[in-house]
Amino acid sequence: MTMINTRSDNAYILLSGGQDSFTSLLWALKHFSKVEAVTIGYGQRHEKELTYAANIAKRFNIPHFIYNIGSFLQSMATSTLLNEGDHNGQHPVAEDLPASFVPNRNGIFLTIAANHAFNKGEKHIHLITGTCQTDYSGYPDCRDNYIRSKAVELSLGLDRPVNIHTPLMWLTKAETFLLASNEGELQALNELTLTCYNGIETLNEWGRGCGQCPACKLREKGYSEFIELQKGT
Repeated sequence: MTMINTRSDNAYILLSGGQDSFTSLLWALKHFSKVEAVTIGYGQRHEKELTYAANIAKRFNIPHFIYNIGSFLQSMATSTLLNEGDHNGQHPVAEDLPASFVPNRNGIFLTIAANHAFNKGEKHIHLITGTCQTDYSGYPDCRDNYIRSKAVELSLGLDRPVNIHTPLMWLTKAETFLLASNEGELQALNELTLTCYNGIETLNEWGRGCGQCPACKLREKGYSEFIELQKGT
C-alpha cells in the first residue's frame, strides 16, 4: 500500500459485501475526498453478497456500480464459490490451494475497477481492495507481491499511474474488528456484511454466517481474538 497524500483524490473500492471490503471502506472514507464502490457479479453461488454490498454503499451514501460478468468465470474456472462442492476441501486442480479458490479473480476485478476509473476520466487512479496476507484463505492473488505487480501492469496498460491501496494487507482479522470498533462501526460490520461461503445470514456475535465454512471459521476466530484484545486495553 503506497501512502501518499490522497485527500484531494477520488478512490474506487472493490466492495464485495463482506467484512474486509467493509473495513477497507471505513479506511477509504478517511483518506480520500470521494469514494465510489464497484461490485462484481461473477456467477457466484450466493449472490446475496451483491445485496449486502448495495446496502453498505447506501449506509455510507456513496455511489455504487455493479458490473455483471455473468458466467465468464464459471466457464473457465473450477471453484466451490462457483459450483457445488465442499468448501473445506482441496482445489481439484491445485491440491495446495483451497477448494474455494477462483483463479485470478482479484486480477480480473481490479482490471474492471481500473477501467471504471479510467472511464471516469481519472488521471491518477486509486483503487482499494480488502486483500490480506496475514489472516487469509490462502489465495495467491491476495498476496502483497501480486497486488504490487498488478498495479504496475494496470499503470502500463492504461498509460497513467495506478495505485492499489490494501489497508488490511498486514492486519489480522482481530485487528480489522478493532479498526471497525475504533470507528464506531462494529455493530454495522457485524449486521451489514456477509462473508459466509454458504450464504447463511444467521446473525452471530461475530457476524452473519454458518460457522462451518472456512470464511466463517476465520471470522469467528478473529472476533474471539478481538475480544481478548479489548480485555487487554
